[in-house]
Amino acid sequence: MPRKSSDEHQANTRLGALGESLTKSFLLEWCDFVYDTCEKHPADLLCELGPAKYTVQVKTRKRTPEGKYVYATSEKFRQKSQIYQYYHVDILAFVFIPSKRVFFKPNNSQQNYWTFTDKIITPNMELETFTESIKSCECVPVIRPLLDEADK
Repeated sequence: MPRKSSDEHQANTRLGALGESLTKSFLLEWCDFVYDTCEKHPADLLCELGPAKYTVQVKTRKRTPEGKYVYATSEKFRQKSQIYQYYHVDILAFVFIPSKRVFFKPNNSQQNYWTFTDKIITPNMELETFTESIKSCECVPVIRPLLDEADK
């Protein structure tokens, strides 16, 4: 597989930053608090609505020549640490460029490849899909010890 050039990598980084900023801007209007995560965190954003907290993974894509937006939410081909393999993100945010629109989806299925067209875009898409996503979230944390049995 060919490697990305420096310019391609920079363009992808900028595209991702734009998508995260658009998503954060929407969430700031509707949530009590919205936070960026640290550099290597599995989620991109954390948001709070009252006592509920949600993690959000943002995926940003440009429209293909065929008029589609194609997203892969699983990076199974990359090496991952255990925390990345088992980390559950509550909400997926799909950002459509050039229209700068965000479609939210609860991360409650095994599906890891999504294709959309502009037909999915509606006037109130962001609020409607975000509302439906938080209604569908049922996050139960997995408690993992810091120390292994050998460390005790």
